[in-house]
Formats: sequence, C-alpha cells, structure tokens
Amino acid sequence: NKVLFCAGVRVYENCAVHQVHNKDCKVTGVDTSRGSIECNFFVNCAGFWARQVGKMSEPFVKVPLHAVEHYYLHTKPIAGLDPMTPDCSTSRLLPEDWDHFHVLLEQMLLRVPVLGSATLDQLCNGPEAFSPDCKWIVGESPEIQNYFVAAGMKTVGISAAGGVGKATADLIVNGCSPYDLHELDISRFLGLHNNRKFLRDRVREVPGMHYGLIYPFHEFETGRNIRMSPIYPKLRAAGAVFGQVMGYERPSWFDPKFNEVSDTRLDNGYHPYRIAYTKTFGQPPWFDYVKDEYSACREAIGLSDYSSFTKIDILSKGHEVVDCLQYLCSNDVDIPLGGIIHTGMQNKLGGYENDCSLVRIAENHSYMMIAPTIQQTRCKVWIQKHLPADGSVTLSDVTSMYTAICIMGPFTRNLLSELTDTDLSPRSFPFFTFKELDVGLANGIRAMNLTHTGELGYVLYIPNELALHVYTQLIEAGKKYGIRHAGYYAMRAIRVERFYAFWGQDLDTTTTPLECGRSWRVKFDKGKHFIGQEALEKQRSEGVKRMYVQLVLNDHDPEFDVWPCGNEPIYKDGQYVGLTTTTAYGFTFKKQVCLGFVKNLDSEGQAQEVTTEFVLSGNYEVDIAGVRYSAKVNLHSPNLHTQYPDKERGAYLATREEQVAR
Repeated sequence: NKVLFCAGVRVYENCAVHQVHNKDCKVTGVDTSRGSIECNFFVNCAGFWARQVGKMSEPFVKVPLHAVEHYYLHTKPIAGLDPMTPDCSTSRLLPEDWDHFHVLLEQMLLRVPVLGSATLDQLCNGPEAFSPDCKWIVGESPEIQNYFVAAGMKTVGISAAGGVGKATADLIVNGCSPYDLHELDISRFLGLHNNRKFLRDRVREVPGMHYGLIYPFHEFETGRNIRMSPIYPKLRAAGAVFGQVMGYERPSWFDPKFNEVSDTRLDNGYHPYRIAYTKTFGQPPWFDYVKDEYSACREAIGLSDYSSFTKIDILSKGHEVVDCLQYLCSNDVDIPLGGIIHTGMQNKLGGYENDCSLVRIAENHSYMMIAPTIQQTRCKVWIQKHLPADGSVTLSDVTSMYTAICIMGPFTRNLLSELTDTDLSPRSFPFFTFKELDVGLANGIRAMNLTHTGELGYVLYIPNELALHVYTQLIEAGKKYGIRHAGYYAMRAIRVERFYAFWGQDLDTTTTPLECGRSWRVKFDKGKHFIGQEALEKQRSEGVKRMYVQLVLNDHDPEFDVWPCGNEPIYKDGQYVGLTTTTAYGFTFKKQVCLGFVKNLDSEGQAQEVTTEFVLSGNYEVDIAGVRYSAKVNLHSPNLHTQYPDKERGAYLATREEQVAR
C-alpha cells in the first residue's frame, strides 16, 4: 500500500521474533532474527502461534489458544460454480484424514448433490486456532501494558481483519474503542484457561459451536470441576445442577429429589455431577425448580453460593486509598466505616469499566471490593493501571480466600440472629452496611446487609476453612423457616424482575450511568475529579441518546411460545427503537420480563435525545422469533407484591431512585 509506505510503514517477511522486552511492565522493544527494534507498542497477531509468542516475554502473556484440524475440499472445476476457494499452502498442511472427513462428506452430498459427480482434487487439512469460548481474542494484555493481542479468529481471519485491525488501532491511538469489546477482550480469561491440558480438552468441543445453533444458557462439558468452593460437595449432594463461570462451578438450579431417586453409588465419594442444560428455545426443563427457589427467596429463605464473585482488598497506610478510589469511581466512596457504596468505574467516555460494591473495612486504609465474577482479571488490571506510582496503594485479589454464602428472604434476620450475638436490628445493622460477625462457632465473618438483587438478606464472606461449619449451621437452623437452596437462574429472575442491571449483561464499556438510570450514583460535586467526569457532564447537559427500560410482556404464553433470551428487537408505535439485554420469567408478575435500551431514531436512523416523555408515550412490542408481543414499559424498579412487606425492601430501588430529569 503506497499510502502506508509513504507514512514509513515497512513489512519484513521471514523475520522471526525471539523476545519481546518490557520495562516496568510496559513494552520497550522486540528482538528479531534481523536485529532489535525499539517500540512502544507490540501486537501479537501470530494466529495459532500466538500462545507461543506470548511466552517470548517476561512475564509471559497468556494467550489461551489451541490449534485444531480444519478441513476443506478441492475439486476439479464444476460448471456454474465459482471456483474461488482457499489456497492449499503446503507449508501449513497437516496429513489428510479421509476417515475423519467422511462424516462431513456424506452430509455435504445430501445438501449439494452436484458434488456427487464432481472430480475430487485435494483434501486440505490446515490448523486453525480456537479460544476456550469460541470467540476472538482482542485487546491489551493484562500482564504487560501496550502489548496487544489480535488472534483466535477461528477460520474467519480474512473477513475479520478489517474490524479487528480498526479496533486494535483505536485502542493503541485513543486508549479505548468506541465499540464494546468486553466479550472479546483477553482480560476475560484467567491463568487456568491457558493451561495446555485444559485447552486440548476444551477445543475438542469448541469448533462445533462455530456454525452451531446454540441454545440459551449453553454450558461446556469439557474443562469442568476446576474451581469449586468448599461447600461444593454439600451443594452437589443437595441436587445442584452446575453452570460454569470463569472456571468456577456455580449451581444454576437444584433438583432436590434427584439424589433420592438416582443410583446410590457415589462417584469418587461425590453424588452424581450434573451440568446445567436448557436445549430448547421455549419453556426450559428447569422452570418449576427455579419457580420454587424464587418463592423461597421472596417468601421464606433461599441460600445461594456467591463464592465466584470477584473479591479484592484495596489498601494503603493512610488516606491514599480514598483519594485513589475517588478518582476511579463516579460515586463518593468517602463513606463512614462499615458503609457500603455501589459505584461505577467509568472510562473516559463515561462507560462502565467496572460496576462494583465497595465496603469500607477500616477508617483510612482498607476497602473490600465486590465485583462481577467475569471481572476478576479485567477490573484488577483497570485499577492497577491507575494506582499511584509511588506504591502507596496496593490491592490483593482475595477471591479464592473467601466462600460467599447469600441468604435471602424475609426471615433471614431471624435466622442469622439465632447464630450470632451481634444485634442485627435495622437500627444497629441497616441496609447496605457491613459488620464482622461470629456465626455459630466461627468468627471473622464479613457480613454485608445486601443481596445484589434488591431483596432482603445478607452475603456472608467466610474464610474458607470455616465455610462448611457456617453452611451447616445455616442449613440446620434454617429448617424451621423453610430454607431452600437457590441457584443462579433464580437470582437472575429476581434481579430482572426488580429491574437490577448487571455488568456484562446490561451494562458494558459504552453504557453510562445516566443512560441506565443510575445518575444519582454519580457525584459530580464530591470535590474530587473522577475518570469520565467530563463525558458525563456533557451528556447531562445535552441529554441521553438511549434509556434503560423494563418491558413486561402482556400476551406471551410461557408454556407454548418461544422465550426471549436477549437481543430481541424493541418496537415503539411500530418503529424499531432498540434491543433487549437480559430477560427472565417474572414469577411475581407471572409474565416474561425484558430489560433493554430504547433510542429515539430520526428518519435517517440517527439517535436523538431520549426523554422520559418519549419513553412513556406510545405502544411497545418485543419481537421474539418473528412474533411481536405487546409490552408495558417501566422506568423505575417496581414494587413487587409479597406476603411479608418490609420498609427496607420497599425503599430500595435499583434503577432510577428519582424521576429522570435534565
């Protein structure tokens, strides 16, 4: 390209990379077979060699990729068929395996009968790189700043090159991308995902997803039982059916009678292990189990394992940690000792890099941060980038040190009061505060008066060696209150019905607090500048271009109709206005509930300001698999009926504490 050449770009072929150098974890240069190059940025786009190139630095950059066999068949020319097919480069070919390919060939002949009379030329077997979740790997590495990765294109590298190149260039030049890339970002992985045995196991399953029609809540069957909480055996014995997130086994739902009627033989001392499944686009097989768990969480007591949540302690000797977090967070984190604050960490465009709860453990020098499970690598890297250079603030990832048990429901205060001497009355231990408790015979339990769903209850952060004792005490004492295990799907149903947004599902790096109804959690007047403040002030002045809403479907039959599962088109007065984000069946509403964003698009498709009046006027529909269902729109967290109303539960609103206003 003449333009690039004139700009000084040079391309050197047959030039091997030997070492990528860094100083203070920032790229400084590269050693190659043709000499050394000083540089400020490095992009690892080495395809299925990217993992190997990642090892050419200290520290290693973990690029979890594994090559698999990828077949394509060349024939002699066929009349009327475009002959353009991939070139068979002999330098990258693996041996032919007709027995392996025969299954595919049989299906090809069914779909393309003309191939039956074609003359075969060559079967090409070339390696292609796949990641553990069948998605591309893009972004800045967690280990070394200015070291970028663009790999794992899974056979579509040529068609993906333009977009991936543009996104990578944006990150290098501007420090961020105008597009949300969190699902592709390399920081979605942990070190375990780069384990060679794990990758070899997982990629036997991954390529089939590339063109597959994937059901909602898909679960991998390989690479399981890696991260487990200390109460995992108890949950398994209680009938847990497990999902996996960041390698962590997390109950999706419970089938309490399964172990009673199944084979009594144990698998290595455990009850049978079951992986969560849906395998339908309609009413899922777990519907009745989740309904009972939901009911326990709202009308009795539900117990859930929150151990996978990201947990980070942020420390300093003096007030430095407060100043650091005030810069990182859009809310005012200078709260009293024992307080909990829900805050976003925005990027310079105002979008959410992290959505978390901060617990003030000590007056000047200690906070505990609770963040989404998928943020374990990502949020840690974001914070580390913005720590003071003098080392006065440090952070420690304590995710694996604590087991987190959530008890949720109207009788949780009664239950916990039986197991501790601490006064749990609302006056002594109000909503959104923290205390360190003794529970049973265990001490040092970090108790939070919140549930991350808007329901009553507590999350207990328990040192791992005490977890089984505390769990047993809760189960035994909770029997009289009708305690029941509850999985992730029940938590999801509650938070969607309560209009409670989650990062990575409703919020992302392009979503601002003003768009999603959390403007009251942004403290422009806290006296400390924070990242993204200018962008949010500009948006506050000009108005938002999209608004977070809850849509309750009116005429959807959950037993016979296709269920929504996210990314369904939203229509207002017959015109497209946005997409849903997360969805769930609302067991109190007895209707499907969709969360999503609404835009005001002009005749040319350009987004205009969205006002409260615009959103609340008109008739809404949600398109599910080509069928439009009428819907009622909500802008505020609804008050859900319960047999046991409580002032704290009724007062807490996850979305829009106040009316939206300019």
